[in-house]
Amino acid sequence: MNFSISNRLSKIPFSSIREIFEEAATMEKSGINITHMEIGRPDFDTPQHIKDAANTALQQGNVHYTSNSGTLEFREAIAEKLKRDNGIIVDPQREVVVSVGCKEAIFNLIFAFINPGDEVLIPDPAWLEYQYIVELAGGIAVSVPLLEENEFLLNPNDVRDCVTDKTKMILINTPHNPTGAVLPESYLKELADISIKHDLLVVSDEIYEKLIYDGEKHISMATLPGMFERTITINGFAKAYAMDGWRLGYAAGPAALIQPILKMHQYNTSCATSFAQFGGTAAYRGTQTPVEEMVKAFDERRKLLVSRLNEIPGVNCVVPKGAFYAFPSFKELGLPSKELATILLREARIACVPGSAFGNHGEGYIRMAYSTSYDKIEQAMDRMQKVINSLRVKR
Repeated sequence: MNFSISNRLSKIPFSSIREIFEEAATMEKSGINITHMEIGRPDFDTPQHIKDAANTALQQGNVHYTSNSGTLEFREAIAEKLKRDNGIIVDPQREVVVSVGCKEAIFNLIFAFINPGDEVLIPDPAWLEYQYIVELAGGIAVSVPLLEENEFLLNPNDVRDCVTDKTKMILINTPHNPTGAVLPESYLKELADISIKHDLLVVSDEIYEKLIYDGEKHISMATLPGMFERTITINGFAKAYAMDGWRLGYAAGPAALIQPILKMHQYNTSCATSFAQFGGTAAYRGTQTPVEEMVKAFDERRKLLVSRLNEIPGVNCVVPKGAFYAFPSFKELGLPSKELATILLREARIACVPGSAFGNHGEGYIRMAYSTSYDKIEQAMDRMQKVINSLRVKR
Protein backbone atom coordinates (compact mmCIF):
# COMPACT_ATOMS: atom_id res chain seq x y z
CA MET A 1 0.00 0.00 0.00
CA ASN A 2 1.13 3.54 -0.75
CA PHE A 3 0.36 5.96 2.06
CA SER A 4 2.69 8.75 0.98
CA ILE A 5 1.30 12.23 1.52
CA SER A 6 0.58 14.57 -1.36
CA ASN A 7 3.44 16.44 -2.97
CA ARG A 8 1.85 19.77 -2.09
CA LEU A 9 1.71 18.94 1.62
CA SER A 10 5.16 17.34 1.80
CA LYS A 11 6.74 20.75 1.17
CA ILE A 12 4.95 22.43 4.06
CA PRO A 13 6.61 22.35 7.52
CA PHE A 14 4.90 22.07 10.86
CA SER A 15 4.52 25.39 12.70
CA SER A 16 7.57 26.50 14.70
CA ILE A 17 5.17 28.28 17.04
CA ARG A 18 3.49 25.01 17.91
CA GLU A 19 6.84 23.27 18.31
CA ILE A 20 7.78 25.76 21.02
CA PHE A 21 4.30 25.47 22.55
CA GLU A 22 4.50 21.68 22.75
CA GLU A 23 7.99 21.66 24.30
CA ALA A 24 6.87 24.27 26.84
CA ALA A 25 3.86 22.10 27.71
CA THR A 26 6.13 19.09 28.25
CA MET A 27 8.38 21.13 30.56
CA GLU A 28 5.36 22.31 32.53
CA LYS A 29 4.20 18.73 33.05
CA SER A 30 7.53 18.05 34.74
CA GLY A 31 6.91 20.91 37.16
CA ILE A 32 8.84 23.74 35.44
CA ASN A 33 7.09 27.11 35.49
CA ILE A 34 7.04 28.67 32.00
CA THR A 35 6.14 32.23 31.00
CA HIS A 36 4.12 31.90 27.81
CA MET A 37 4.91 34.62 25.28
CA GLU A 38 4.65 32.44 22.17
CA ILE A 39 0.94 32.11 21.40
CA GLY A 40 -0.97 35.09 20.07
CA ARG A 41 -3.93 34.95 22.40
CA PRO A 42 -5.11 37.31 25.16
CA ASP A 43 -4.84 36.05 28.73
CA PHE A 44 -8.24 37.63 29.44
CA ASP A 45 -11.50 35.70 29.60
CA THR A 46 -14.19 36.31 27.01
CA PRO A 47 -16.47 39.13 28.33
CA GLN A 48 -19.43 37.77 30.26
CA HIS A 49 -22.18 39.28 28.09
CA ILE A 50 -20.73 37.45 25.07
CA LYS A 51 -20.66 34.12 26.90
CA ASP A 52 -24.20 34.71 28.17
CA ALA A 53 -25.48 35.28 24.63
CA ALA A 54 -23.91 32.06 23.37
CA ASN A 55 -25.12 30.11 26.39
CA THR A 56 -28.67 31.39 25.93
CA ALA A 57 -28.57 30.38 22.26
CA LEU A 58 -27.34 26.93 23.27
CA GLN A 59 -30.08 26.49 25.86
CA GLN A 60 -32.71 27.64 23.36
CA GLY A 61 -31.71 24.93 20.93
CA ASN A 62 -29.71 26.95 18.40
CA VAL A 63 -27.47 23.96 17.78
CA HIS A 64 -28.08 23.18 14.13
CA TYR A 65 -26.64 24.29 10.80
CA THR A 66 -26.97 27.94 9.96
CA SER A 67 -26.87 29.47 6.49
CA ASN A 68 -23.49 28.80 4.89
CA SER A 69 -22.88 32.55 5.11
CA GLY A 70 -23.72 32.65 8.83
CA THR A 71 -26.89 33.74 10.60
CA LEU A 72 -28.40 36.84 9.05
CA GLU A 73 -28.48 38.62 12.42
CA PHE A 74 -24.75 38.03 12.85
CA ARG A 75 -23.99 39.26 9.33
CA GLU A 76 -26.11 42.32 9.99
CA ALA A 77 -24.13 43.00 13.17
CA ILE A 78 -20.90 42.65 11.18
CA ALA A 79 -22.20 45.08 8.54
CA GLU A 80 -23.17 47.55 11.28
CA LYS A 81 -19.71 47.29 12.82
CA LEU A 82 -17.91 47.75 9.49
CA LYS A 83 -19.95 50.90 8.77
CA ARG A 84 -19.55 52.30 12.29
CA ASP A 85 -15.90 51.53 12.94
CA ASN A 86 -14.34 51.29 9.50
CA GLY A 87 -16.48 53.25 7.07
CA ILE A 88 -17.02 50.12 4.93
CA ILE A 89 -20.53 49.64 3.53
CA VAL A 90 -21.52 46.04 2.75
CA ASP A 91 -24.76 44.19 2.07
CA PRO A 92 -25.08 41.55 4.81
CA GLN A 93 -27.05 39.33 2.44
CA ARG A 94 -24.30 38.83 -0.19
CA GLU A 95 -21.16 40.66 0.91
CA VAL A 96 -20.29 38.94 4.21
CA VAL A 97 -19.39 35.32 4.86
CA VAL A 98 -18.75 34.04 8.37
CA SER A 99 -15.85 31.62 8.72
CA VAL A 100 -14.31 29.32 11.30
CA GLY A 101 -11.74 31.88 12.37
CA CYS A 102 -9.84 34.26 10.11
CA LYS A 103 -7.56 31.45 9.00
CA GLU A 104 -10.37 29.62 7.23
CA ALA A 105 -11.44 32.83 5.50
CA ILE A 106 -7.90 33.39 4.24
CA PHE A 107 -7.60 29.76 3.14
CA ASN A 108 -10.89 29.98 1.26
CA LEU A 109 -10.12 33.24 -0.50
CA ILE A 110 -6.68 32.11 -1.65
CA PHE A 111 -8.07 28.86 -3.03
CA ALA A 112 -10.94 30.78 -4.60
CA PHE A 113 -8.72 33.17 -6.58
CA ILE A 114 -5.17 31.84 -6.93
CA ASN A 115 -4.23 29.56 -9.84
CA PRO A 116 -0.95 27.64 -10.15
CA GLY A 117 1.78 30.10 -11.05
CA ASP A 118 -0.04 33.20 -9.78
CA GLU A 119 2.16 35.40 -7.60
CA VAL A 120 1.03 36.78 -4.26
CA LEU A 121 2.98 39.59 -2.58
CA ILE A 122 3.43 38.89 1.13
CA PRO A 123 5.29 41.00 3.70
CA ASP A 124 8.34 39.27 5.20
CA PRO A 125 8.32 38.73 8.14
CA ALA A 126 4.62 37.87 8.42
CA TRP A 127 2.21 35.29 9.82
CA LEU A 128 3.62 32.40 7.83
CA GLU A 129 0.30 30.73 7.09
CA TYR A 130 -0.08 33.29 4.31
CA GLN A 131 2.88 31.82 2.45
CA TYR A 132 2.01 28.20 2.98
CA ILE A 133 -1.65 28.54 2.05
CA VAL A 134 -0.57 30.23 -1.18
CA GLU A 135 1.85 27.37 -1.85
CA LEU A 136 -0.79 24.75 -1.08
CA ALA A 137 -2.96 26.43 -3.72
CA GLY A 138 -0.14 26.20 -6.26
CA GLY A 139 0.62 29.91 -6.15
CA ILE A 140 3.98 31.57 -5.70
CA ALA A 141 4.55 33.53 -2.50
CA VAL A 142 6.74 36.56 -3.21
CA SER A 143 8.38 38.09 -0.13
CA VAL A 144 8.40 41.85 0.28
CA PRO A 145 11.01 42.69 2.96
CA LEU A 146 10.03 44.61 6.08
CA LEU A 147 13.10 46.37 7.45
CA GLU A 148 13.84 47.34 11.04
CA GLU A 149 15.28 50.71 9.94
CA ASN A 150 11.84 51.50 8.46
CA GLU A 151 10.07 50.33 11.64
CA PHE A 152 8.90 47.24 9.72
CA LEU A 153 6.47 49.24 7.59
CA LEU A 154 5.51 47.79 4.21
CA ASN A 155 7.36 50.16 1.88
CA PRO A 156 5.42 50.89 -1.33
CA ASN A 157 8.69 51.17 -3.28
CA ASP A 158 9.61 47.61 -2.29
CA VAL A 159 6.15 46.47 -3.38
CA ARG A 160 6.62 48.13 -6.78
CA ASP A 161 9.92 46.31 -7.19
CA CYS A 162 8.21 42.96 -6.63
CA VAL A 163 5.27 43.37 -9.01
CA THR A 164 5.46 41.31 -12.22
CA ASP A 165 2.98 40.38 -14.93
CA LYS A 166 2.18 37.27 -12.84
CA THR A 167 1.26 39.18 -9.69
CA LYS A 168 -2.41 38.73 -8.83
CA MET A 169 -2.77 39.56 -5.14
CA ILE A 170 -1.17 41.46 -2.29
CA LEU A 171 -1.67 40.60 1.38
CA ILE A 172 -1.68 43.47 3.87
CA ASN A 173 -1.79 43.02 7.65
CA THR A 174 -2.08 46.14 9.79
CA PRO A 175 -1.57 46.21 12.73
CA HIS A 176 1.05 43.66 11.86
CA ASN A 177 1.96 40.24 13.19
CA PRO A 178 4.78 39.73 14.26
CA THR A 179 6.19 43.29 14.39
CA GLY A 180 3.30 45.39 15.68
CA ALA A 181 3.76 47.92 12.86
CA VAL A 182 0.78 50.08 11.89
CA LEU A 183 0.63 51.33 8.31
CA PRO A 184 0.02 55.08 8.03
CA GLU A 185 -2.49 56.49 5.59
CA SER A 186 0.24 57.76 3.25
CA TYR A 187 1.61 54.23 2.80
CA LEU A 188 -1.85 52.77 2.32
CA LYS A 189 -2.67 55.33 -0.38
CA GLU A 190 0.49 54.44 -2.29
CA LEU A 191 -0.28 50.74 -1.96
CA ALA A 192 -3.79 51.43 -3.23
CA ASP A 193 -2.38 53.24 -6.27
CA ILE A 194 -0.09 50.28 -7.01
CA SER A 195 -3.01 47.85 -6.69
CA ILE A 196 -5.18 49.86 -9.08
CA LYS A 197 -2.37 50.39 -11.59
CA HIS A 198 -1.54 46.66 -11.75
CA ASP A 199 -5.12 45.41 -11.23
CA LEU A 200 -4.30 43.49 -8.05
CA LEU A 201 -6.63 41.85 -5.57
CA VAL A 202 -5.98 43.10 -2.04
CA VAL A 203 -6.46 41.06 1.12
CA SER A 204 -6.60 43.32 4.17
CA ASP A 205 -6.17 41.29 7.36
CA GLU A 206 -7.44 43.57 10.14
CA ILE A 207 -7.72 41.14 13.06
CA TYR A 208 -5.61 43.40 15.33
CA GLU A 209 -7.37 46.66 14.42
CA LYS A 210 -8.57 47.48 17.95
CA LEU A 211 -5.18 46.79 19.55
CA ILE A 212 -3.50 50.09 18.74
CA TYR A 213 -1.43 52.56 20.77
CA ASP A 214 0.37 55.94 20.87
CA GLY A 215 -2.46 57.75 19.11
CA GLU A 216 -2.11 55.68 15.93
CA LYS A 217 -5.19 55.28 13.76
CA HIS A 218 -6.35 52.18 11.95
CA ILE A 219 -7.46 52.77 8.36
CA SER A 220 -9.20 50.08 6.34
CA MET A 221 -7.86 49.66 2.81
CA ALA A 222 -11.36 49.19 1.40
CA THR A 223 -12.29 52.79 2.29
CA LEU A 224 -9.69 54.36 -0.02
CA PRO A 225 -10.82 55.58 -3.47
CA GLY A 226 -11.18 52.78 -6.00
CA MET A 227 -10.36 50.05 -3.46
CA PHE A 228 -13.64 48.58 -2.25
CA GLU A 229 -14.22 46.65 -5.48
CA ARG A 230 -10.81 44.94 -5.29
CA THR A 231 -10.42 44.48 -1.51
CA ILE A 232 -11.39 41.58 0.73
CA THR A 233 -11.44 42.65 4.37
CA ILE A 234 -10.68 39.91 6.90
CA ASN A 235 -11.52 40.27 10.57
CA GLY A 236 -12.57 38.23 13.57
CA PHE A 237 -13.02 38.01 17.31
CA ALA A 238 -9.99 36.13 18.65
CA LYS A 239 -7.83 39.10 19.61
CA ALA A 240 -9.94 42.09 20.64
CA TYR A 241 -12.65 40.03 22.36
CA ALA A 242 -10.48 37.23 23.78
CA MET A 243 -12.47 34.69 21.74
CA ASP A 244 -9.64 32.69 20.16
CA GLY A 245 -11.22 29.34 21.04
CA TRP A 246 -14.59 30.37 19.61
CA ARG A 247 -13.20 30.23 16.05
CA LEU A 248 -15.16 33.08 14.53
CA GLY A 249 -13.99 35.22 11.62
CA TYR A 250 -15.35 36.65 8.42
CA ALA A 251 -14.59 38.00 4.99
CA ALA A 252 -16.33 41.12 3.71
CA GLY A 253 -16.27 42.90 0.38
CA PRO A 254 -18.07 43.18 -2.94
CA ALA A 255 -20.32 40.25 -3.87
CA ALA A 256 -18.14 39.43 -6.88
CA LEU A 257 -15.30 38.59 -4.46
CA ILE A 258 -17.28 37.19 -1.54
CA GLN A 259 -19.45 34.70 -3.45
CA PRO A 260 -16.45 32.61 -4.66
CA ILE A 261 -15.19 32.55 -1.05
CA LEU A 262 -18.64 31.34 0.03
CA LYS A 263 -18.44 28.52 -2.51
CA MET A 264 -15.10 27.39 -1.04
CA HIS A 265 -16.55 27.71 2.46
CA GLN A 266 -19.48 25.45 1.50
CA TYR A 267 -17.10 22.66 0.55
CA ASN A 268 -14.81 23.26 3.52
CA THR A 269 -16.77 23.66 6.76
CA SER A 270 -20.40 24.40 5.73
CA CYS A 271 -20.87 26.98 8.50
CA ALA A 272 -19.36 28.36 11.67
CA THR A 273 -20.64 27.00 14.99
CA SER A 274 -24.25 28.12 15.39
CA PHE A 275 -24.36 29.24 19.01
CA ALA A 276 -20.92 30.88 18.79
CA GLN A 277 -22.39 33.27 16.20
CA PHE A 278 -24.81 34.57 18.82
CA GLY A 279 -21.79 35.42 20.96
CA GLY A 280 -20.23 37.22 18.02
CA THR A 281 -23.39 39.27 17.56
CA ALA A 282 -23.28 40.28 21.22
CA ALA A 283 -19.60 41.19 20.90
CA TYR A 284 -20.31 43.73 18.17
CA ARG A 285 -23.62 45.07 19.50
CA GLY A 286 -22.77 45.08 23.21
CA THR A 287 -20.51 47.19 25.39
CA GLN A 288 -16.96 47.77 24.19
CA THR A 289 -15.66 48.58 27.69
CA PRO A 290 -13.92 45.18 28.13
CA VAL A 291 -12.03 45.77 24.87
CA GLU A 292 -10.93 49.21 26.02
CA GLU A 293 -9.77 47.84 29.39
CA MET A 294 -7.83 45.04 27.73
CA VAL A 295 -6.09 47.43 25.34
CA LYS A 296 -5.12 49.65 28.27
CA ALA A 297 -3.56 46.66 30.04
CA PHE A 298 -1.73 45.62 26.85
CA ASP A 299 -0.36 49.13 26.49
CA GLU A 300 1.14 49.02 30.00
CA ARG A 301 2.70 45.64 29.29
CA ARG A 302 4.00 46.85 25.92
CA LYS A 303 5.81 49.77 27.51
CA LEU A 304 7.32 47.52 30.17
CA LEU A 305 8.50 44.86 27.74
CA VAL A 306 10.03 47.26 25.21
CA SER A 307 11.75 49.25 27.94
CA ARG A 308 13.25 46.16 29.54
CA LEU A 309 14.36 44.70 26.20
CA ASN A 310 16.14 47.90 25.20
CA GLU A 311 18.00 47.92 28.53
CA ILE A 312 19.72 44.62 27.66
CA PRO A 313 23.08 45.14 25.91
CA GLY A 314 23.00 43.69 22.40
CA VAL A 315 19.20 43.78 22.14
CA ASN A 316 17.23 46.34 20.17
CA CYS A 317 13.45 46.57 19.98
CA VAL A 318 11.45 48.87 17.71
CA VAL A 319 8.43 50.20 19.57
CA PRO A 320 5.34 48.33 18.28
CA LYS A 321 2.32 50.54 17.64
CA GLY A 322 -0.30 47.81 17.46
CA ALA A 323 -1.23 44.15 18.11
CA PHE A 324 0.37 42.56 21.21
CA TYR A 325 3.81 41.55 19.96
CA ALA A 326 7.30 42.91 20.30
CA PHE A 327 9.88 41.86 17.70
CA PRO A 328 13.30 42.54 19.23
CA SER A 329 16.56 42.03 17.36
CA PHE A 330 19.19 39.73 18.86
CA LYS A 331 21.47 39.89 15.83
CA GLU A 332 24.48 40.95 17.87
CA LEU A 333 24.51 37.56 19.58
CA GLY A 334 25.12 35.83 16.26
CA LEU A 335 22.83 32.91 17.07
CA PRO A 336 20.15 31.52 14.76
CA SER A 337 16.79 32.65 16.08
CA LYS A 338 15.52 29.08 16.51
CA GLU A 339 18.55 28.19 18.63
CA LEU A 340 18.09 31.34 20.71
CA ALA A 341 14.39 30.62 21.24
CA THR A 342 15.29 27.14 22.47
CA ILE A 343 17.86 28.58 24.89
CA LEU A 344 15.36 31.10 26.21
CA LEU A 345 12.82 28.34 26.76
CA ARG A 346 15.17 25.91 28.47
CA GLU A 347 17.31 28.33 30.45
CA ALA A 348 15.15 31.42 30.99
CA ARG A 349 11.85 29.49 31.03
CA ILE A 350 10.34 31.89 28.49
CA ALA A 351 8.37 30.47 25.57
CA CYS A 352 8.74 32.78 22.56
CA VAL A 353 8.93 32.33 18.80
CA PRO A 354 12.01 32.46 16.56
CA GLY A 355 11.79 35.18 13.95
CA SER A 356 12.63 32.65 11.26
CA ALA A 357 9.14 31.20 11.78
CA PHE A 358 7.82 34.31 10.03
CA GLY A 359 10.04 34.30 6.96
CA ASN A 360 13.65 34.79 5.90
CA HIS A 361 13.66 38.44 6.96
CA GLY A 362 12.63 37.40 10.46
CA GLU A 363 15.97 35.72 11.13
CA GLY A 364 17.83 37.39 13.98
CA TYR A 365 14.62 38.40 15.75
CA ILE A 366 12.33 36.86 18.37
CA ARG A 367 8.58 37.42 18.63
CA MET A 368 7.40 37.99 22.19
CA ALA A 369 3.68 38.31 22.93
CA TYR A 370 2.86 40.64 25.79
CA SER A 371 -0.54 39.00 26.13
CA THR A 372 0.46 37.75 29.56
CA SER A 373 0.41 39.54 32.91
CA TYR A 374 2.57 42.56 33.81
CA ASP A 375 4.15 40.75 36.74
CA LYS A 376 4.98 37.68 34.64
CA ILE A 377 6.64 39.88 32.02
CA GLU A 378 8.69 41.61 34.71
CA GLN A 379 9.90 38.30 36.12
CA ALA A 380 10.55 36.83 32.68
CA MET A 381 12.69 39.81 31.71
CA ASP A 382 14.80 39.39 34.85
CA ARG A 383 15.53 35.80 33.79
CA MET A 384 16.11 36.76 30.16
CA GLN A 385 18.60 39.45 31.08
CA LYS A 386 20.69 36.94 33.03
CA VAL A 387 20.66 34.42 30.18
CA ILE A 388 21.50 37.01 27.50
CA ASN A 389 24.33 38.44 29.61
CA SER A 390 25.68 34.91 30.06
CA LEU A 391 25.55 34.29 26.31
CA ARG A 392 27.43 37.51 25.65
CA VAL A 393 30.18 36.49 28.08
CA LYS A 394 30.52 33.07 26.44
CA ARG A 395 30.91 34.67 23.03
